[in-house]
Amino acid sequence: MLKLYYILNIIALIACCIGGWKIFSVQSESDLLNQETNKFNNKIRDITLAVDEAKKGQKDKFAREKRKNIELEETDQASVEEIADLSRKQGEMKIVLDENSKKAELLASSIQQTKVSLAGIDKEIDTSRVALRSMALIVPSLQDGMVAIENEIAEKERRKSELEQRILSYDKETEILKQHYDFTLSALQKDFYEHPWLERGERVSVSFSSLNLESGIIMLPIGKNHGLEQSMRFAVRGAGKPICQIRIKEVAYDHCVAMIVPLLGNPTKLREFKSLDLIYL
Repeated sequence: MLKLYYILNIIALIACCIGGWKIFSVQSESDLLNQETNKFNNKIRDITLAVDEAKKGQKDKFAREKRKNIELEETDQASVEEIADLSRKQGEMKIVLDENSKKAELLASSIQQTKVSLAGIDKEIDTSRVALRSMALIVPSLQDGMVAIENEIAEKERRKSELEQRILSYDKETEILKQHYDFTLSALQKDFYEHPWLERGERVSVSFSSLNLESGIIMLPIGKNHGLEQSMRFAVRGAGKPICQIRIKEVAYDHCVAMIVPLLGNPTKLREFKSLDLIYL
């Protein structure tokens, strides 16, 4: 943005320099034309003075020659040729005077054209001044626009910084949530595959290690490692046939002691089976 600000300032400075240079160039041309006009006026004055002097000299000379002619006519007729020569010289002087008059007219026309050109240059100077004033009026608005653009860029950079901070925090939160997700998934998978609890209606196959029908106690080789807890009640089946029901009295990690629920089924059939199915009620 600082580069853009410098570029716009440089462009404005160049435009002002060009306008100033244009005005200076036009002013210089105007001064040059004024100098040329003054030179032309001086030349016209010099030529006019020369013409006047020539006219006066010619008149004086003509008078003298006329007097000489009179004197020559009075003294000698042979001076006719000299008079003719003087007449010829007079004609030549007249031609010179005509040429000088034409030059004076051309100079007057050139002066008039120069005046017209000066008027056009004055118009160009006025136009350049108006353009310079308009440029001077545009420069503040451009500077205001540059300030607004700089403010907008600063706001964009601030928002960018905030978004970058948010993205960094999102990355950290995402990493934490991912770790939590991985831990949760791992725990769920562990619970699913190890299954350290029993759902109602779930079946567990065991072989009893000790049985005392008189006291109604049966010892089983499973315990908390299979999800058994105290006071849990199971239906006992053998080869798919119901035998009796038991209630867990004491439970350890890898074995438990259960009581046979009286008056339900036929516990004596427990001896007929080596493997039993326990169904959690």
